[in-house]
Amino acid sequence: MNSEKYDVLVVGAGAAGLAAGRRLAVEGKRVAMVEARDRIGGRIFTSPQTLRLGAVPSPIELGAEFVHGLPRSTWDLIREARLATFELDGAQWCFDEGLHPCGEEHRGAFKVLAQMPQWLAAQPKDSDASFAEYLARAGIEKSLADRAAAYVEGFNAADRNIIGVAALVRQQSAEDEIQATRIFRIRAGYTALPGFLADQFRQAGGTINFGTPVRTIRWNRGEVRVSGVDAGNRAFELHGSQALITLPLGVLQAGAVRFDPEPGDIGHHAARMAMGPVVRQTLLFERPFWEDAGGAADLSFLFAGREKLPTWWTIHPDTTPMITAWAAGPKAIALSPKAALPAGPLALRDEALNALARMFGFSGVAVTKMLVGWHFHDWQSDEFSRGAYSYAPAGALDASLKMTQPVQRTLYFAGEHTDIDGHWGTVHAAFNSGLRAADQILNDAGIFRLHASQASDL
Repeated sequence: MNSEKYDVLVVGAGAAGLAAGRRLAVEGKRVAMVEARDRIGGRIFTSPQTLRLGAVPSPIELGAEFVHGLPRSTWDLIREARLATFELDGAQWCFDEGLHPCGEEHRGAFKVLAQMPQWLAAQPKDSDASFAEYLARAGIEKSLADRAAAYVEGFNAADRNIIGVAALVRQQSAEDEIQATRIFRIRAGYTALPGFLADQFRQAGGTINFGTPVRTIRWNRGEVRVSGVDAGNRAFELHGSQALITLPLGVLQAGAVRFDPEPGDIGHHAARMAMGPVVRQTLLFERPFWEDAGGAADLSFLFAGREKLPTWWTIHPDTTPMITAWAAGPKAIALSPKAALPAGPLALRDEALNALARMFGFSGVAVTKMLVGWHFHDWQSDEFSRGAYSYAPAGALDASLKMTQPVQRTLYFAGEHTDIDGHWGTVHAAFNSGLRAADQILNDAGIFRLHASQASDL
């Protein structure tokens, strides 16, 4: 690795790093990106294996899967990259005593969430509470409260006793603005999006160094050195005038990368946030046997709150016989020790197969015989992620904003955990944070201001 000094070093080739890197390189900055993994994308991870249905490949997502709603940053990229998408549809089913279409008892959970803004507005100014505290103080009936809490924990990968109502209210407003109830999938696989950005970044003169996990970031105003030991057990060090840090929140919290000196209060505010755990696995079958259950031919989502894996989905209307099992928050924590055992992943697979057999009225043997593929990635044990995605605990609504503040015009931070609009945990939050950080760097260099003034004169 050469000793050239770059204008900007970008730590991490995930969505945030790539979005920022491309913008900086296009603006003429000399940019080097250092990525611990041997691939781009970070927590966007499309399996290299696909199930082919005729001539059409069906990508298997091990990390981020859906484009939630119509966020401009993501859709601008999708259109620019000319990527085909499709919108998921179909029916929602529930399983408790038996399998049935979800009814009012399921939709009631969303009414509990819809009441939060009014409840929060009636509290003392700038106050906050955990979601569990809100349920108790608002007098929500227990069965309805449990359903609402299960939804919040599953969607946000959060603990009901920790996640803040103020953050949920902001998230709710942000989702409404982008029609987040609409869900899309990229036909070529989500990795095609960071792949496009990486190609654009390289074409603009940027460099990506793979297998280079950063262990130390030494800096003074206007000077940064990042160092570590690469995949070939060789020490490396890169030099730059500025650095953009896009490490996941879990990695920041673990102190896996040492800063010398500490970057102001960034570590303090990172510690105020929470990293949510997720256990997800995707199963491929000879045929979509769930269609044999009465009326479930158009199955989209299945909610089974009493199961260890409480949320399931297909990719309807795509006909690929594929179904994903999901547990998040406390339910993921309960499953994580099983995943960590030598035979743990297989135990998780068997848990999913037995649950499918129970829910759809098949024998475990019959479901197992139909299985043709199984895919799993343990994000909690992955040293370069240490969790799935972030959320804001009660009282920490301002923590993300604090992490967006540049440190002596030398260190900048991005990633979905630095989102300030209520989109924590999403790919579009990561993209937006990268663009925001790139603009901060360019603005501090006087480039962005010049660019903006030129544009206003056209």
